[in-house]
This record gives sequence, C-alpha cells and structure tokens, in this order.
Amino acid sequence: MAGKDYYDILGVKKTASEDEIKKAYRKLAKKHHPDVNKGKEAESKFKEISEAYAVLSDKDKREQYDRLGKEAFARGGAGGGAYAAGENPFAGFDFSQFAEQFGGGGGTRGRRAGARRSPGGGGFTDIFSDLFSGGGGGFETGPMRGSDAEAELAIDFRDAVLGTTMDLVVGGQHIKVKIPEGVRDGQRIRLRGKGGPGSDGGPAGDLNVLIHVRPHPFYERRGDDIQIELPITVGEAIGGAEVEVPTIHGPVRAKIPPHTQAGQTFRIKGKGVKKKGGGAGDHFYRVIVMAPRDAPASAIDAIEAAYEQNPRANLKTAL
Repeated sequence: MAGKDYYDILGVKKTASEDEIKKAYRKLAKKHHPDVNKGKEAESKFKEISEAYAVLSDKDKREQYDRLGKEAFARGGAGGGAYAAGENPFAGFDFSQFAEQFGGGGGTRGRRAGARRSPGGGGFTDIFSDLFSGGGGGFETGPMRGSDAEAELAIDFRDAVLGTTMDLVVGGQHIKVKIPEGVRDGQRIRLRGKGGPGSDGGPAGDLNVLIHVRPHPFYERRGDDIQIELPITVGEAIGGAEVEVPTIHGPVRAKIPPHTQAGQTFRIKGKGVKKKGGGAGDHFYRVIVMAPRDAPASAIDAIEAAYEQNPRANLKTAL
C-alpha cells in the first residue's frame, strides 16, 4: 500500500465530499469483499480500500493526510496535533483480523454484537456497521445478488427469423429459452434470474445466451431483408412467366417479365425479417437463367439468330 494515494484508491477527487467518499467506498467494499472474492489478492485489496476510507472519512485524519500524506500517521512522524507521539490512526488494529473476520472462520454473517472492535470504538467494524447494516452494531453484508452466467445456443435460420422456444441445459439445469422473431447471429438474449444464486436472500443473477445462427443453403439475410437466387429457364426469361418463389414465410406466386436478363433482381414486399419498430423487411429474388444441357442445334440456331448484336459489343477491351 505504501506510496499509493488514498484518493486514487477510492477513485475520488481530493475535493470529494464526505458523501462521495462514502459512496465510493461502499461500491468498492461490496465488489472486493472477501465473502464474494476469495483469495489473498481480494483480501489485500479490501484492506487497502478500508485503510483509505478510515482516513478520508475522518475529518481530522483527512486534514492531516492532506497536509502531510501518509507520513502524518507514521510512528514518531510529524503528524503531531491530533495524535499523541507514536500514535497512528490504526493503532491497536491488527490487519490480520481480516483473514479471520472477513475471509474465513465463519465469515461476516452471524457476527453481530460480539464482533471484535479496535480500541477507541472507532474501528473498521463500526465503519462496516454504518455502511451495510444501518448502524445496528455489528457488521453484516445483507442480501447480495448472484453472479451472471454465460451460455451459447446454435439455432436454425428459420427459427431465427420466425422465433421459437428451445431447451438449454446449463449446469444440469433445463431452461426454456424463448427465441424472439428476427434474432441475429451473435446477439445475446438475457434471461433474468437464471444465473448464479444470490446469498442471504438476494436475487439470482442473469443468464446471457449467445446466439449462433446456422447458415441456410438458399436464403441469405441482409439486414432485415432476405435474398435468394431463383433459377429460370431460357423460355421463361424470353417469354416471361409466372413462377413460384420460395420465401421463409411460404411460397409466393410472382411474375417474370418478358426479356428478363440473368442477374436481374425483383422484390416481394414484407416477406423478410420482422423489424423492431414494426413491419418487416422484403424478400428479393435474383434471377439465374439456366441453359439446357442437351438443346438441339436447331434451337440454338434459332436463339442465336434472335440476337440483334453481339452481347459483348459494348465491352471496352484493355489496351
């Protein structure tokens, strides 16, 4: 802890009010409390923020610290005024108590009026009592929310567009996951209360489900629209036709205009993906003209004769 500024430890400015310091400490203490985070690192961090709060929450100690820094509390230091020679703000307080009082041996829960205090009645237990149990005497964290959990789920393209309900097994627990219409690949669905259990009557955390959408062999999603490649015959392209176009919502009868060229794209309104604000995207079908493999020579000659000019006549050749 040596050399680290108490204000930096709590993440507040030197001009912070008592209330701002208290709120900052409350947030950090809950985050790094050894009952929540096991291990030496969490214990060390908890001690660090507690030491900073013990100084900055006390008006006299804070004034001494602002003038002289940590030297104000060193044994035999020049702190003078507010403390007797050799005294520091943590005199009589053994930080090793944290290992017993906050990390193990029963933890904090259940330690009430009999909790150990530092001499003078102004120790850390009093600080925690004020912050977490409303000043009732002993330190108690109270109800704590459970941690969030992560899971992944792969679904079919059709289910992503139309929505469905699927089963998901997390840690031996079977959970029903409602897939909303229009969910995207890589989107997360939050299931409230399906995460880690809370403590001391606190609520459970949430379960965040990452969605993977399997690609479809024919349909391709582009935003809220869906596109498909539609094969047609040479005769349908030349003479026009009414054909059945498959969409994710079912087949739709659509017209192919006469003299349709390969690569032309047509639209069917409202047959795409449901939009968040209402309505739906569109369905596009791109025409692919399929030439017959075994066309008779007479048919080929007739088609060739119908061209008014070479279809490549307008292409610019490279020099």
